[in-house]
Amino acid sequence: MKKVHISPKAVRELSHYAPWVYRSDILEEELHFEPGEIVELVDQRGNFVALAYINPKSTIAARVLSFKNVPINRAFFKTRLLRALARRVAIDSDACRLVHSEGNFLPGLIVDRYGEYLSVQFTTAGMLRFYETILDILVEVLTPAGMLVRGEEYSFKKEGLEPFVREIGEVPERVVITEHGVKFAVDLRSTQKTGFYLDQRRNRNLLTHYIKQRDHVLDCFSNTGGFGLYARVKKKAKVCCVDISAEAIELAKRNFDLNEATGEFVVANVFDYLRELRSSKERFDLIILDPPSFAKSRSKKSAAMKGFKDITVNAMKVVRPEGLIALFSCSHHVGMEDLKKIALQSAKDNGKMVEVLEHFYQDIDHPYVLGNPYSLYLEGLLLKVIDL
Repeated sequence: MKKVHISPKAVRELSHYAPWVYRSDILEEELHFEPGEIVELVDQRGNFVALAYINPKSTIAARVLSFKNVPINRAFFKTRLLRALARRVAIDSDACRLVHSEGNFLPGLIVDRYGEYLSVQFTTAGMLRFYETILDILVEVLTPAGMLVRGEEYSFKKEGLEPFVREIGEVPERVVITEHGVKFAVDLRSTQKTGFYLDQRRNRNLLTHYIKQRDHVLDCFSNTGGFGLYARVKKKAKVCCVDISAEAIELAKRNFDLNEATGEFVVANVFDYLRELRSSKERFDLIILDPPSFAKSRSKKSAAMKGFKDITVNAMKVVRPEGLIALFSCSHHVGMEDLKKIALQSAKDNGKMVEVLEHFYQDIDHPYVLGNPYSLYLEGLLLKVIDL
């Protein structure tokens, strides 16, 4: 196995179990490696630090597989997969993320279960090298009725790979899942387009504890209706779902029908819709602000903060006195402290006070590992808006 010397900075970071080494921290001037080749990361004296796979074409040049010098073989991957599966036994749903890449020490691999079916994503050249091994173990351990396997487009382009989609067995267009007693129809083939956010499961359920019977709820950026549907099914709330995607709204309607629930559905830009509501008499007991990622990179943070401020200021203008706002960020670059600043500034602009009732995080099937700060990416606040 080839050795790759890394900088003292990278050695320090890996001593705290960071999962990545950037190209700038590799001391070799030339990287003559096949994309995904397994290497031994060593310090300047040649002492072992970690085992990783390497890709000279990627900014993240090396991704750690193990901090111990062990064989990287079928037994290694089966042990890692079984360990990941064991952590999911307490989830109240027949759908969950079984493998969350670096969060389960399997960088470049994502496995979601939807009932009897699996959605498998390979995102790196290194993990793609173990394609057959991974799928063989999944079949052995889980015996799925079918699998949809992807080489994820966005990541593969960074890795210098061609994306792909393959079906193994028969995978239906639509799978009905249940979480906390609420049913959702998931289109496995279009999950990349409209998404079903398994990571919000915990928060969907937690938020219902704060909803009173027949409250008026506005679910902004509703996607396929998750938060709003929980409110309707569990608390008989009057729910309005708003999303700019007509396709997502159609899926939300389908999910409401699946639960024999009713709601109002609006295809609109949330920024504009909140402004329109300011001039109406309609007010809400709870407003959910769960936008898509405004900041996919650090350079986008400033614009993202302005976007968050815009929707939060206007939500405070249409929430009832003592009403609630659930504010989420799904970007690592806009974290909990940023959301608190946004909430405080928005409250000041409205002449209000805010009380924090809950801190929200991703559910346990999307692990947050302290050695990898990027693994904490979903954060949120439940705010009570109080008149001064």
